[in-house]
Amino acid sequence: MKIKGTIYSIKIFHSILFLSIFFSSEDQNVSSPYSILGIGDVDTKDFGRYFSSGNASIARRDATSYNFSNPASLTSLPFKTMHFDIAMRGKSSSFAFQGIDTATSITKDFIFKRATMAFKVSKKTGIAFGLRPYSSVNYKFQKDKVILDGNTSYTKYIEGYGGINQFYASAGTELNKRLSAGITTSWLFGSLQRTTLYSGSSISLGILKHETDFYTGAIFQGGLQYYSLPGRKWRHQLGLTTSVSTGLSGELTTEYIENDISIKSNTETGRNFKLPITVGIGYSAVSKDRLTLSVEGNFYNWSYQKVDYSNSFTYPAFRLSAGMDYSFKRVVNNVLYNNMSYEKSYISWGINIENSYLRIKNNPLWDYSFSLGGGLNITRNISVYTGLEVGIRGNKALDQIKEEYTQYTFGFTVKDIWLGPRFKKYD
Repeated sequence: MKIKGTIYSIKIFHSILFLSIFFSSEDQNVSSPYSILGIGDVDTKDFGRYFSSGNASIARRDATSYNFSNPASLTSLPFKTMHFDIAMRGKSSSFAFQGIDTATSITKDFIFKRATMAFKVSKKTGIAFGLRPYSSVNYKFQKDKVILDGNTSYTKYIEGYGGINQFYASAGTELNKRLSAGITTSWLFGSLQRTTLYSGSSISLGILKHETDFYTGAIFQGGLQYYSLPGRKWRHQLGLTTSVSTGLSGELTTEYIENDISIKSNTETGRNFKLPITVGIGYSAVSKDRLTLSVEGNFYNWSYQKVDYSNSFTYPAFRLSAGMDYSFKRVVNNVLYNNMSYEKSYISWGINIENSYLRIKNNPLWDYSFSLGGGLNITRNISVYTGLEVGIRGNKALDQIKEEYTQYTFGFTVKDIWLGPRFKKYD
């Protein structure tokens, strides 16, 4: 019976979500020295299907895929169909410093990037909710210091981890045959943690300083999509998004530990970190429901905020991206895709240029990348996708750390008929 298959799909989703969160917390290495600044590395990209086409997705509308970037796209999903989507990301990086010819050894990590459930509750309205990182912190540093006498030294070992999580709920509705609108409400929560170990054998030094910056906040995003009707050789899609935020507020707890005994602890309240007002616009041209060409621009209006590094601060940022997607489809007639073009597989590629929200030593931090990938529907209910991105961030000539990285994504979507009052008709 159909209901058994649906329950089985939900059990698979829960099991995979648990494993993803487990691996995201266990299998990490140093991957971002820049995450020591501000609130860490802020995720402006989505790691779902559109990752491999340069993340140019604001105008995209695909019946087989969930689109996080614009809630108005929820109206493109099939009626009464649930989408359970899981996305994971692996990354390997090497770093080069000014005045040093050779790069560091390669570092790696593998983390969970998003879990979402989306479904169409009526012919005109879709909803979604899920969890993803908003920012991430992952770094290690070691410094040797000399005490004032000039002869005695000690070691300062710093490790950072944590980040800000984003739980979101979205709704999108069709206003007319050519226009959809949507809204996403997000709750931000999480902690930025830093552990500093002061050690020195010659002076019997062994003090651990643990700092926890806990933050909460909210983001409200609105989205629109305008699209031409089917039947023409080329269809045109235009997307627009904007968001505002309450900013982050919280407290900093600092504790000093010696010989496993807490010797001092204090809490600083009233902490805050301003988040940007954002605007994004995208355009997609679709030929015969197979070839999609997309371009997109995003502007992030960060306010000036000093960060703990020489001549470094937050600053307005932007991201430009473009991509191509080709879908291999056939028309089928079943309860999921009644007389619709059913996607069997797709291939895609894209480029991305980004200016970080951080200015390092009064210079912009640029990120250039190229991506490619594809996906496959392995059964009527399960599809998988993967992508590869190679990029460069930072410039040695500007006294910045140059990072050469490779990111790879893997994800899958479990689709099934939504349990509702008309379910018996499909038994």
